[in-house]
Amino acid sequence: MANLVIERSEEQVIRELKGWLLLYGRRKIGKTFLLRRVFPQSNYFMVTRSGHVLAERDGDVSVFNVEDAVKLICSLLDKGEIVVLDEFQRLSEEFWDEIALRHPNGRLIASGSSLGILKRIFDRRSPLLGLLTPLKLDLIRYSDAISAITEVCSSPRNALIWSMLIRDPWIIPMISLERDPISEICDKAYYFMASASGLIGEAFEEEERALTRTYDALLRLTGEGVWRPSDMAGILASSKLIAGGQSTVTGLLERLVGMGLIEKIPLWKTRGARYYFKHRSPLLSIIYYLDQKQSISEGIYGKAEPNLALKAIGRELAFNLGEMLAELHNGVRAYTILPRGQGDIDIVILDRRSRKPIIGYEVKMGEMEISEAKRAIEKIHSEGIPKAGLISITAKPPETPGSHEELGPQDIIERAKKLRQHLKAFNRER
Repeated sequence: MANLVIERSEEQVIRELKGWLLLYGRRKIGKTFLLRRVFPQSNYFMVTRSGHVLAERDGDVSVFNVEDAVKLICSLLDKGEIVVLDEFQRLSEEFWDEIALRHPNGRLIASGSSLGILKRIFDRRSPLLGLLTPLKLDLIRYSDAISAITEVCSSPRNALIWSMLIRDPWIIPMISLERDPISEICDKAYYFMASASGLIGEAFEEEERALTRTYDALLRLTGEGVWRPSDMAGILASSKLIAGGQSTVTGLLERLVGMGLIEKIPLWKTRGARYYFKHRSPLLSIIYYLDQKQSISEGIYGKAEPNLALKAIGRELAFNLGEMLAELHNGVRAYTILPRGQGDIDIVILDRRSRKPIIGYEVKMGEMEISEAKRAIEKIHSEGIPKAGLISITAKPPETPGSHEELGPQDIIERAKKLRQHLKAFNRER
């Protein structure tokens, strides 16, 4: 599947933005691939860890020391050409003044994998302050992934699961989309975990911070499904990994949120908590969950347990569908954990301004029986949510009194394509 190309909604935004640009985001999220697609005729430079600079133009690659590379970059900008400078955070700030003097000549597209690069460029003493428009690149949109692979997969159900996993594009060369995704995840869990560990380790390296046991423990706890900072604080304190309490853990989690490794989802009508903390990447969430349950990374088990994988995939599916449906409703994705062990409401879409609920959804991996549908609709309405919907990625749920809509796998695919068209139209009008 190495040849699979996902057309990202951000491509049109980047093409239409004027002036100098800073594209930043977590490592291995597709920044370089995206820039090569958008600017195929550009002069491409990459700052290596060794301190050299690779330069590529029309398939020819050269190696420069930093001083000579910066002189060439400045010359190209003076000629009005497009220059892509990848891994910009590795370029010493002593060269920033020389580059800044070329503004607004040509077009500089700087790309960085570090949260710190944003702070450095927009520091009040930075010579590049005000010269670069920042744009954060996140995971591939779920709707973009769905639109790209529906014709490749063996069933709509498999397409919806694979689309969630390939939001992390680095996995694409490692998988076979024709296969059942659960079997593929179980068979290759060890290799995915090894890649994930390296990816996250690189993220901390670029932040000039070693991957400490504390951060590793936080990522593992989050993958396991521990989401309350207070619970995390208790576990980490008992392990002697932190001396502080909940406020310390919250600060560390916010750092991981800024790095694109963790996300916080607003909780609605959940007592004692405002946010649900989880891995931003569905793939990493699933792999960390399997590793916590089966010690995949230690090679104790050759393959992951399918039932465990299915549970983790089902949990992530609801969050991904919620993200896409929130965009369609122009609302905010939220989640509700009900008191006294009454379960949860998988998706709650809130109004952006009032934060009042618009609609709630029950999500199921398998087929939904009419009795299940009735209970779900009743539960959603009983919490004061005006509209209720039912979702199954296997077969369209039954029509149920009180239901606003029933979405089967093909309905979800159609809505993904509708969202893509809406985003294209919106970006053209910007």
